[in-house]
Amino acid sequence: LYPVLEKAGDRTLLISETALGTLADICEACGYNSVQCLINENSDYLVNGISLNLRQLAYQPRASQVLDTMLRHSDASLLPLVEDVIQDVLSALDQSYNSQASTFLRVLHSVMTALVQWFGVPSAEEHQQRQTGKGQSRTRSQGQQEVAMTSQEVERFFLDYVRQKQIAEGDLPDLEEEEAGQCCAWLERSPSSDTEGEAPMPIHAQLARDVMERCIHLLSDGSLRVRLKVLDVLELCVSVLHPHGNHLLPMAHRVWPALVTRLISDDPLAVLRAFKVLCTLAQTCGDFLRQRFSKDVLPKLTSSLLSQAPVSARAGPVYSHTLAFKLQLAVLQGLGSLCERLDMGE
Repeated sequence: LYPVLEKAGDRTLLISETALGTLADICEACGYNSVQCLINENSDYLVNGISLNLRQLAYQPRASQVLDTMLRHSDASLLPLVEDVIQDVLSALDQSYNSQASTFLRVLHSVMTALVQWFGVPSAEEHQQRQTGKGQSRTRSQGQQEVAMTSQEVERFFLDYVRQKQIAEGDLPDLEEEEAGQCCAWLERSPSSDTEGEAPMPIHAQLARDVMERCIHLLSDGSLRVRLKVLDVLELCVSVLHPHGNHLLPMAHRVWPALVTRLISDDPLAVLRAFKVLCTLAQTCGDFLRQRFSKDVLPKLTSSLLSQAPVSARAGPVYSHTLAFKLQLAVLQGLGSLCERLDMGE
């Protein structure tokens, strides 16, 4: 099964499609209901092989393809089984940033894509339905809530408001490595998390946070290809951490300086990807980003659009195929909704 899964992750379409056909034949011959069933019931053997081969990636470069195929053809029940392997990948990346970063980033991209599919942000319709349901239940129990409102809850509300305002103004501890952990702890001790009884962070959110840690360090890599892949992975991490604001905000605080550099002084291709990450981040961290965005990014984007306007006004039909056009279009399409999410009415 291991070598067949390896071929199913091959970049050559003919090889990967034939391998998937072989997996279907194995399922039929061995009495499994589906490829997902086949992978899940043999995952312990597969994970062992992947773990061993990832330790000697220079000699076993295709170990990542097996993990990629497993993730693409399984569901969330696979996560506890592959969690240790993902931690192995992160540890190996820490030890070989220079030589193997690109290979490991492909693995992390597969992992985060799977996590977004399994635990990602709910669609707008689902979110609306939840809000409607909450509104109806709130109306039904309005009398009870009025009675239950206590001075402690009012105090909690205002403390939480002050905390959010401090975050929005950038009033957080310095970004030293030792203090970064204190920053997370400070935010996690907030009144809003107290009311939730300090619920433990789920596995998928912990993995997303660990991966985001690595992205912060790799965002300034010398290779454009690595930077682009890191930005893709970072966007997926933000989507997974979307419901966990207490953990996402400290990470966003740490990633912001490196992200700003990508937005204002990098290759146009990297700027385009970084702008996508910024738009995703704004969906969750509106108050937190407002002042930073208006001070660090908006002037640069505005001047870029103004300088590009005369060029695009005189441009012919070929201009629409250039990178400059794509960047200009992305900024024009995204800037309105971005300012709306950040509540920048002024």
